[in-house]
Amino acid sequence: MVFDSDNILEIKEKIKKLFSKEKSVMQKYNLIQAYVQFKVRKLFLYNYPIRLTIDPCNYCNLHCTMCPTGTNAKGRKQSFMSFDTFKKIIDECGPFLWEIYLYNWGEPLLNKDIFKMVRYARQMRIDVTVSTNLNHFNDNICNNLIKSGLNKLIISLYGASQESVEKYQEGNNLELVIKNVKQIVYMKEKLKSNSPFIQWRFMVNKYNEDEIEKAKELSKRLKIDKLELGFFRCDMAKEVFLNSEAQYENVKAWLPNNEKLSMYDYSQKRKKNNKNVCRLLWFESVIQPDGSISPCCAVWTEKFDFGNISHSSFRQIWNNKIYQSARRINRGDNFSFNEHICYICKLNNAQI
Repeated sequence: MVFDSDNILEIKEKIKKLFSKEKSVMQKYNLIQAYVQFKVRKLFLYNYPIRLTIDPCNYCNLHCTMCPTGTNAKGRKQSFMSFDTFKKIIDECGPFLWEIYLYNWGEPLLNKDIFKMVRYARQMRIDVTVSTNLNHFNDNICNNLIKSGLNKLIISLYGASQESVEKYQEGNNLELVIKNVKQIVYMKEKLKSNSPFIQWRFMVNKYNEDEIEKAKELSKRLKIDKLELGFFRCDMAKEVFLNSEAQYENVKAWLPNNEKLSMYDYSQKRKKNNKNVCRLLWFESVIQPDGSISPCCAVWTEKFDFGNISHSSFRQIWNNKIYQSARRINRGDNFSFNEHICYICKLNNAQI
């Protein structure tokens, strides 16, 4: 979860692109249609999502403390997404999509087809973002990061010293990441490329909050385009099942001393802002490596998935009974769906 100013900038960027030639008429129409149907809280949607999170794999080379992949949590089979599965998704949804987040539970660069996926999506004017810990890296990966047309590269690095980085991201190597960033920047300059935009994701916790200024200096020295400071989250496999107070208890050992750098109210021992409506069900969807579809990136357990792209079209799943029930729950209809993941989330006011 990033600071509010980043979300505002994202909205402004979409408005700018709405009046540019960068996106197709169909993509623009789909965006407008999505906003209209969200406004009236339609259950059956005629629009496709404007964004998909597509996870290339849920394997990772690090062991992050609050990540179910890093802790080997049970609940979802590990797999790599095949290019055929990715192609099926893009062939159907691509003409309408604005962007793809090509990451979720794992390290995307471990998938051998990752840049083939990027290229295929970019052919349809879809903005593509990849988030990586940048520990799995070589010359071929470096060249492809630039030549594939990737729009944004997020480097997940929680600290500006080896001690703070490894406190949470066990197995991460700061010096290796710095070396690899330098190589990417060098190749961008050599090839005279403006992309990918390089963003350092620095999630603030009590072990790295005193390194923010150091991170700013390092970011500038490395010619990173943006240092993104974000709020630290609780255990991502449990998040939806915890209310505000329980989330605070789960993560309090990691929270920064400066409350302004946290999403929690320390005196109330709960989240500062609680949302009443989840917008994701009208605008976004998440596709796991095996093709199964989840309502959001916080759903770890596969038993709560809404369908699988291998057995149905995306549109069929997007408007099936489970998805429509989720929208019904989130618009506040007087129905009880005790076993529905969106009911559990809304009951706990757990929206991220």
